[in-house]
Amino acid sequence: MRTRNVILSVVLLLVLAAGGGAWWLMQSLDGLVKRAIHKWGPEITGVSVRVDSVTIELAAGKGTIRGLAIGNPKGYAAPHALKVGELSLKLDPGSVTKDVIVVKELLIASPDVVYERGPGGDNMSVIQKNVEAWVAKNTGPKQADAGPGKKFVIENLYLRNGRAHFGTTLSAAVPDMHLRDIGKKSNGATAGDVVKQVWGALARGVTSVATSALGAIKDGAKSAGDAVKKLFK
Repeated sequence: MRTRNVILSVVLLLVLAAGGGAWWLMQSLDGLVKRAIHKWGPEITGVSVRVDSVTIELAAGKGTIRGLAIGNPKGYAAPHALKVGELSLKLDPGSVTKDVIVVKELLIASPDVVYERGPGGDNMSVIQKNVEAWVAKNTGPKQADAGPGKKFVIENLYLRNGRAHFGTTLSAAVPDMHLRDIGKKSNGATAGDVVKQVWGALARGVTSVATSALGAIKDGAKSAGDAVKKLFK
């Protein structure tokens, strides 16, 4: 009888511990996500990555990341390569405690991008190379424990109303983007793979706009304003 009571007590303690762990996870999720961004963002991109705040409303299946700032590589003058005032996401609440987190929608609204050329090429490409190098280094069975353990499926990712700046006087709209089913075929993408795909798409869009803008200037635009107008003819 005593042995049975001991077993029941141990089981009860395990249940309480599991429940307490789940409660702690739900209460601490905002801070965990913020710390993960601050730790792994710079390692993956090779530049500074900061956010002001993270709010995850798990019961409602939504979250918000405010004040995202991605720095510039060394040798580039601008204080940042990308700033986003707010990212909003809709997720599957039941997937948060699983190995693959399902994000139903991620919206990157009004990103502010600075395109800058330097000795290593343009800053967008330099960051993209950093991401690709990190992914290549941390892919495979020997690196299974490297980087964040979670994987992600992003069903819909939208980038809207972006603005790219070239120098101090010239700016132009970045084409809107809609990426679908990131990580779906591989049963989840690592954080590095997600960054690689998203940054690669953004870099291609910004580079295309930059090439057109700078080409417009070379073709005889009288001012930065004229160069931007030529983009939309």
